[in-house]
Amino acid sequence: MKNFEFRSIKWGMQNLAIGLMIILSLSNVIGLYIWHIHPFGSRRTSSYYGFIAPYGIQSHTVLAFILGFLGLLVAFNLYRKVRSAWTIAIVSQSVLLGLHFVYGGRVFSISSLLSLYILVVLGLGYKDFNRSSERLRLRQALLVAIVPFGIALLNSLLSLSLLSKQYVGSHNVWRVFGDSLNFLFLMDPSLSGYHKDIHPFAFSLILVSWFCAILFIFFILKPLIYNPIVDFRERRKVYELVKSQGQNPMAYMTLLNDKHYFFGEMVEGVLAYVLVNNVLVVCGDILCAKEDAILFLGEIRRFAYKNQWKVLFMDITEEFREAYESQGFRLIKIGEDACIDLSNFSLAGKARAKVRANVNQAKKRGLTVDEYRPLVFRDAFIEHALQEISKEWFKEKGVELGFMLGGLALDNPLGRRYFYSKDETGQIQAFIIFVPYASGKSFMVDVTRRRGEAPNGAMEIIFAEAFVKMAEEGLQLVNLGLCPLANLDQQDEEKSLTAQLFQFVYENLNGVYGFKGLYQAKKKWAPTDWQPRYIACAPKIFGPGYAYAMIKAQNPKGINKLLLEKLRARS
Repeated sequence: MKNFEFRSIKWGMQNLAIGLMIILSLSNVIGLYIWHIHPFGSRRTSSYYGFIAPYGIQSHTVLAFILGFLGLLVAFNLYRKVRSAWTIAIVSQSVLLGLHFVYGGRVFSISSLLSLYILVVLGLGYKDFNRSSERLRLRQALLVAIVPFGIALLNSLLSLSLLSKQYVGSHNVWRVFGDSLNFLFLMDPSLSGYHKDIHPFAFSLILVSWFCAILFIFFILKPLIYNPIVDFRERRKVYELVKSQGQNPMAYMTLLNDKHYFFGEMVEGVLAYVLVNNVLVVCGDILCAKEDAILFLGEIRRFAYKNQWKVLFMDITEEFREAYESQGFRLIKIGEDACIDLSNFSLAGKARAKVRANVNQAKKRGLTVDEYRPLVFRDAFIEHALQEISKEWFKEKGVELGFMLGGLALDNPLGRRYFYSKDETGQIQAFIIFVPYASGKSFMVDVTRRRGEAPNGAMEIIFAEAFVKMAEEGLQLVNLGLCPLANLDQQDEEKSLTAQLFQFVYENLNGVYGFKGLYQAKKKWAPTDWQPRYIACAPKIFGPGYAYAMIKAQNPKGINKLLLEKLRARS
């Protein structure tokens, strides 16, 4: 009981400190405009700045403005106990306290006492601010940030030019450019040569310029405050774990750039995930030794609990089933992978008669199959053809999926294998990309694309030739990929409400996704093994939040765009 009361008092003091920081930050952001507008009278405004923020006037408010904006930017994540936001807040409040001592002329005042309270409370509670940050590529943020900064500068340049009659400074273009930079960053119209009678317009220009500048600062800081960058060493470590522990066919998808990584502290393991709202969505199984699975999952549960996230594993195998269930996860079957044993692969027999006919038809039309090895030799003609086919494919099929589906990856193929079919003229008609798993002893079909006018059998002949070649190399298995919601009615256990819902979707919403068509396309190869695939979630109740996270994770460009593309394809 005493511990609970102590935590309640501590959290109350921390929330008060954050609230005071928001008030001080807001006063620094709007301070310049309060000083010039005097909404409460000049005496009250002067008294406010004398006791609260005297440095705001004497430093032209630029530094105070930026630090105030930083405080507002990180405030929400301080409430969420994000460590990087805590670091930014400590630095910004320390600088504000230093500004007060330098410009204020007094040691103690309302401002300094509030800043000291904020620093002490946040400093003593640093262990509570331990939540991790979401990642985003810095290059993307820089490209986006250039736009508002350019708008702000252009706005200042145009204003100086349009107000040429009221502008006292030189009309030399470089002088105007330099004055615009001073005007933008120092927020003082007198430095830009304006007549006093247009100061109201000048301050409105400041507002517009700094609105754009704020956007610029936000996009620059977002990757630093919320989104640490994954470095080369981390990706190399993940790649080594994929090669050694990647028993799940989805293991290779952990190397895609859209993933964040959680590395084990007590065991050698890694988790690849994305965040959708408050759901940590994982691609495939954990990557670690089987004997370390329970311990690593315990680390993951603590990591998620600390950040107040739910956890959802997608497309997992039965390899770690006991470990998942021991850590409180609920497993729900979502479909089956169609697999072909290569040890005795042949097109002969009734089961693969339809495939055999399509392959023979392709051969009669002069189609042949080759393997492209970009790590051995880069061929511009082949790569251009693959990109051209992909462009045509997406124009017809719609948005490109991610998370559990790779791309061409020609610049960094790693262990991928590229097979393509071409006609007698040498034009490439279709291609398939395979990714390895199970220490390179098996391969999964990752990407399949073809031209819209490709001859019948252009895809089947690639499959057949690739299977034969892999069998000759002594490989064990080829995985044709997941058939979502397939064979759910064959579960031995009593059906749950979620399983019944998935079965209903499979039977009645086939027109939206084409579940049955995908199942039949893989069934024609007469798979020798149908391996069940599951999702695992904690907390155990599967609700709309999980469903949305599953769809959003695979459609990073937006669910609305996906639905529009599906509707357009049907019309």
